[in-house]
Amino acid sequence: MFGAEQAECAWPERTATLLPVLPVCFVTGATGFLGRHLLPLLQREFRLRVLVRPGQQMQPLAGQELERIEGRLADAPALQRGASGADVVVHLAALVSFRTEDRAAMFEANTKATADLAAAARIAGVRRFLHVSTISAVAFRNTPELVNEQAPYNFGPLRIGYCDSKFAAEQRALAEFTRGLDVVIVNPPSMYGAGDRRKGDGSLLTAVMRGELRMAPPGGINVANVEDVCTGIMSALHRGRSGQRYILGGENLTGRDLLHRVARIVGARPVRRTLSRSLVRAAARAMAMKERVFGSKPPLTSEVLRLAPRFLWFSSKKAEDELAWRPGSVDVGIAAAWREMQATS
Repeated sequence: MFGAEQAECAWPERTATLLPVLPVCFVTGATGFLGRHLLPLLQREFRLRVLVRPGQQMQPLAGQELERIEGRLADAPALQRGASGADVVVHLAALVSFRTEDRAAMFEANTKATADLAAAARIAGVRRFLHVSTISAVAFRNTPELVNEQAPYNFGPLRIGYCDSKFAAEQRALAEFTRGLDVVIVNPPSMYGAGDRRKGDGSLLTAVMRGELRMAPPGGINVANVEDVCTGIMSALHRGRSGQRYILGGENLTGRDLLHRVARIVGARPVRRTLSRSLVRAAARAMAMKERVFGSKPPLTSEVLRLAPRFLWFSSKKAEDELAWRPGSVDVGIAAAWREMQATS
């Protein structure tokens, strides 16, 4: 069991045979964007067991056959099968939506499933439970200032289901920590890299390339290269202190700065003007009224507009100090996403 003291952890062999038997890591969300980049790193140290939807196909990993557990996040018996006999659980899976209509579904997928999986891990004697949360479960500011892990959660009054459900998920994981489960939480930001459909065709990169965005949002956001986040997750898995959360932030940029970065990489004209906060707040109220009648239509929803004037700027000093981790430039991830889009278009 991991102790409270910070120490780099080695995964001991289970047998004394000539060929070492790697410990087992159960991964949820393995088929997603983050999972695509993290699994090759986990593969170096673990035998991988992954949760997949029934009938879902996965790209094979070179040199290793994945053990499949078929089920969904709502399938508690599948989560129990995944945790049984595992040395480590890495919980990546989550429902991400900024539609008011999806609030209840996110509490089921993000909060209840985390509680079920953490409880299953504790009962199964898993040696470390690493929960991948989000910076949106920490806090925001209305001015450009940095937030750290100790900031009190303040998204509640905004009524954003994703933020509320992910914060609640952290509390469920930490409840199992008080019952004896070794829990470490990481809070990554919005990530860029190859293979992210949400930031691929029809999203920000193509919108900037086509000149569809005339003005930038007024707030700020923390963005990272997904590969940097993955190295941070691996560091947290080995060096993180039990019961602690670690922000794995990248760069703190204004909305205009981010659009300029994207424009430079995709070869487009940069946005020159920024929307006023008062206009965005008024638009959020109007959009919420419209959604009550016609429903939400992503990507632009009232929840997105409520977040747009805020600053989600973060300090990663704790991760840098305790995990010996340093993020690089988000430009590397944006460029990788752009290259893959061009190759597959």
